[in-house]
Amino acid sequence: MLKKILIFIILIFILTGCSEELPSLTVNIDGKYETVDTKIIYTHEEAVKFPAVVRSSGSKPVETEYKGIELIKLFETLNIDISNYSKITFNASDGYRIILSVEEIKEPSNVYLTFERDNELLKSKKQGGNGPFQLIIRRDPFSQRWIKHVDEIILE
Repeated sequence: MLKKILIFIILIFILTGCSEELPSLTVNIDGKYETVDTKIIYTHEEAVKFPAVVRSSGSKPVETEYKGIELIKLFETLNIDISNYSKITFNASDGYRIILSVEEIKEPSNVYLTFERDNELLKSKKQGGNGPFQLIIRRDPFSQRWIKHVDEIILE
């Protein structure tokens, strides 16, 4: 009887979405897909906090603080040399996509893959958040090319 109750409780957690969802990020290099161990991002020694202003249409700008890893440093950690590519595409789980030049990504302190906002981990779209990863371009004055729910990076 106890076994049946435990199985029932586990099924309830699974069916109601209470199970912990691990974030995923895929890098597509020349058609070869590599899954990034996202612990590397969360524990990267060069992850930094930085201020940013979030601008949404119809809302007042909001000053906030993000934590993330500069994208060029993440690529270095993953042993990915982006100098042989002309553009890098970022896809989101909601279908949104942006393309950045390699020069823009190499620009110091500009492009970050973030995982925290105001000291809280970014929640997934399913949880009502902008994460688990959001790309922030600091020199984009109107935050029009920021992309939330990043789940794939394509080097072309």
